[in-house]
Amino acid sequence: MKNIAITIITLFLFVGCTDLTEEILDTAVGQGVLESPEASDQILAPVYARMNDMYGSHNWLFNLQSIASDESIVPFRGGTDWFDGGIFIEMHQHSWTPFHATVRNVWSHVTQGIARAAGAQQTIAAINGPERYVAEARAMGAFYNYLLLDHYGISFRKLPEEVGTPILSTVFRGEEAFNYIIDEINAVEPQLGTKAEVGSTRFSKAAAWGLKARMLLNKAVYVNRYAPSFSFDNADMAQVVQYTTQIINSGEYALETEDYFSIWNINNHDHKEHVFAFDQRLETNGSNRHAWFGTSRSRHGSLTNILAVGSDGVSLTTDFYNKWEGNRDDPRYFQRNLPDGGSVPDSEFRWNRGIQVGQQYGIVLDENNRFKRTANGELVIEKLVNRTRTGEDVVYTVEVDLNNNRGHSNGPRAFKIAFDPMAQTGQCCSRVNIPIIRMGDVYLMRAEAELRRGNPEAALSDVNTLRAARGARLLGSIDLESLYLERTYELYVEFLARTDAIRFGKWESQWIDKSSSNPIRRVYPIPQNVMDAASGSPGYLEQNQGY
Repeated sequence: MKNIAITIITLFLFVGCTDLTEEILDTAVGQGVLESPEASDQILAPVYARMNDMYGSHNWLFNLQSIASDESIVPFRGGTDWFDGGIFIEMHQHSWTPFHATVRNVWSHVTQGIARAAGAQQTIAAINGPERYVAEARAMGAFYNYLLLDHYGISFRKLPEEVGTPILSTVFRGEEAFNYIIDEINAVEPQLGTKAEVGSTRFSKAAAWGLKARMLLNKAVYVNRYAPSFSFDNADMAQVVQYTTQIINSGEYALETEDYFSIWNINNHDHKEHVFAFDQRLETNGSNRHAWFGTSRSRHGSLTNILAVGSDGVSLTTDFYNKWEGNRDDPRYFQRNLPDGGSVPDSEFRWNRGIQVGQQYGIVLDENNRFKRTANGELVIEKLVNRTRTGEDVVYTVEVDLNNNRGHSNGPRAFKIAFDPMAQTGQCCSRVNIPIIRMGDVYLMRAEAELRRGNPEAALSDVNTLRAARGARLLGSIDLESLYLERTYELYVEFLARTDAIRFGKWESQWIDKSSSNPIRRVYPIPQNVMDAASGSPGYLEQNQGY
């Protein structure tokens, strides 16, 4: 067999581009690889790899979703840390432009994911690979297009037979883009594997159902982005109920009933809640950045690597913290794993989880730069002091903003994702898979669809099923406002805050340090370097409204 090249199209993404020629990056795949039983897996690997920075890094999708909302904030800490060219401040204030680094980076990787998916379809078909793998590559192309539609209001069709040719991708917007993505998923759904066949970190039938449900729930937004209010069609909501029910009744997934935070524990691969998850096992070079981003430099997460500490970066907003008023007895709010002082054996050392405020405690170093221990060898737990920057006690305050309350300890913190004790540094590495679609969201999507189509009893039943699984108090009634809060309690810092806020009509609301109410901010601009490249082909690509 002759060598075949995996062809990756980079959809006019580079700053130096002067026209819309789709630059080809060829990675030769040798005959031995192509003839091996693992060939299709290896061809698919680069398709999934485009999720690495988007979901694994702290300043990509997390910036576009959480920091852009009233959920998270990154001040210029003490006037010394985390200015980062203003990317977090502009995102939180809704003052971004087409030159914004995160807007550019996410676009680049999403469009590369679309192109890699098309290239993988072509190559797997060329070696007569399994039909399921071709379907999976095509489904991942649809997934990347969903991300592009959700954030930028656009999608691209790149056909496998166009790979390596001068033919430019077809541009879709609005309802046409929505229908194209749904059609792509429907076309391959019968060939996709089940969880038993492919696990939760590969795109499965249930992932297809979950993605269609999420898209249908947001269809009113996607087809009429700047509407004064959104009208949710009963037929769309019925399909959301259908697809979420298929996941629930499949028998392959279940709500976590013992420990909510185990969904993000070490070695959570194929957790029963995960319908589709980003793979962060060590062999996939997972990062520890989400666990690192919000905690303090003086908080140690590893007994073997003293450099494995936090960053004094992101915190939750005061507005977000106040949403929990009256619900702080919910087990999703806080889980205690360490005492406030005293000592613990090594085997019991792990961080508290959930939302953290007030004086913080943890393991500390002694004068010999070793972890302080009692006479019987247990780890001493003391109050934490910011020895790296300010020398002050680490006391997370409720108040945080971009101007007056921006010290290194200002703001509540969310320790949802476990800090991997094997991490060599704060940023690397992690064995925690990041769920993208999971059962908590599946139940809440079904509840919302039932509520929007006039079935509050069914909606309340689903919400209470979820709350009972978490050990929270049951609700006596449900409306859109309490359902929005329930999504806040269940899904905080899970890359959904912006999408939810737009759908529930909260996006134009004011919050601390954000006064913009312009609906053009419901969609991000196409990066300026892409628009510059498109200028040589008039009419091919138009900038989003208002940018």
